Amino acid sequence: MSYLEPIDTRAYSYDEWIRFAFDHPIAKEPWYYSEAMHFECDPRMVLEYYTRLFRDPTPTVSYDDAHLEQGFWFIVGSQLAEWLWDDEIAIELRLDCIAAMPTIFRGLLADRPLEQACYMWWDMLRRFEDVGDPTIVNAMVVALEQILALPSRHCQMSALHGLGHLTHPLKAAIIENFVQKNPTLDPELCQYANAAIAGKVL
Repeated sequence: MSYLEPIDTRAYSYDEWIRFAFDHPIAKEPWYYSEAMHFECDPRMVLEYYTRLFRDPTPTVSYDDAHLEQGFWFIVGSQLAEWLWDDEIAIELRLDCIAAMPTIFRGLLADRPLEQACYMWWDMLRRFEDVGDPTIVNAMVVALEQILALPSRHCQMSALHGLGHLTHPLKAAIIENFVQKNPTLDPELCQYANAAIAGKVL
């Protein structure tokens, strides 16, 4: 297979697509950047698959952290980062996918922090060119507020990171409320919360 003869995944079942996303050797150069792994897919179908996965991450629990890390960088950084802002894809599909994300944080990532994918999840999803569709931003803020409420420090850091990169009128109030409800937060997390309010997270 190559760029001239891409792998056709458009007829893949849900289970086949999950294996396609996660079941690859760990490599310094991710598999999805290889010419030999060039593929075609149906974004609408795959969005539905990811929404299903986020609501029930059971298919991923058998993978080790390295495979989860690599798989989620593919899912979030290489696909959802583009598709969630694509107005040619039905808004309902995109909003459903975002709304399902707190569940995978609660059901998987709270116990499996991974190396960077959890922390960078929302950074990968942010719109770099401009502010972005306010409907999508609103949905992300709702999801991030739920993740921020989880009793998991690395999930809280991920949520603060995501909020810090968004422009939204409720951002400061959400973060301030989180700090007030958690008076025993460590100094680093408090400092990061203040940086997120100011939009000065890396």
